[in-house]
Amino acid sequence: MNNTVCGRKLLFVEDNDALKREMVAYFSLQNTVFTASDVEEAVGILEKNGNFDTVVLDLILKNSMGMELFGAFPVLPPVVILSSLDGEDSILTGLTSGAADYVVKPCSMRLLEAHIALRLLPAADAVETFGNFSVNANTRTVKYQNMPIALTPSEFNILFFLVKHRGEYFTADEIYEKIWCAPSLRTTTIRAHLSSLRRKLKAAMPAGDIIRTEFNKGYCFTGEPL
Repeated sequence: MNNTVCGRKLLFVEDNDALKREMVAYFSLQNTVFTASDVEEAVGILEKNGNFDTVVLDLILKNSMGMELFGAFPVLPPVVILSSLDGEDSILTGLTSGAADYVVKPCSMRLLEAHIALRLLPAADAVETFGNFSVNANTRTVKYQNMPIALTPSEFNILFFLVKHRGEYFTADEIYEKIWCAPSLRTTTIRAHLSSLRRKLKAAMPAGDIIRTEFNKGYCFTGEPL
């Protein structure tokens, strides 16, 4: 596994100046690095510069809470939370809100880089197309007949996982554990995301039922052309 991050566009949302300088010094050698001290500044950077590969997000900021970013920007790149909040509830909330990963401070830059690298996909693996339906992990967009389908970060994470494993069935527990690499303790939350995801896909594609369920087997992306 490649644990290095090179040639990427990264945004670090962090209000600790010393840590921010350490991040810039480490990651800017081989990447384009932006920093923000609060959610408002982060949203401005995302709007102006676009197409980031990853956002590294602290949860406790001077003028805002990091979790606000998930509701403040319509489409986010993969978000790696980096926080001193190490309680199980905080980690679960972060992951089920749409974060791709959760790293507890203090953390070395080398370890943080490994976590970021784990969540980055090569361009060839980031786009899946089935007829008129496409999912793009780099831009975090879903389209049918070239029209966007608005999904929450968690809904997108679940859809992309199922798309990459088309034809396979997974229970809600398995989906949680596979996506966020953590034991599943809140299957009702995952089921709620799945229900909302299926409803949005059905509204955009009335003739297609691309996520199917089967008793005792779970959920499956069919992979049929649409």
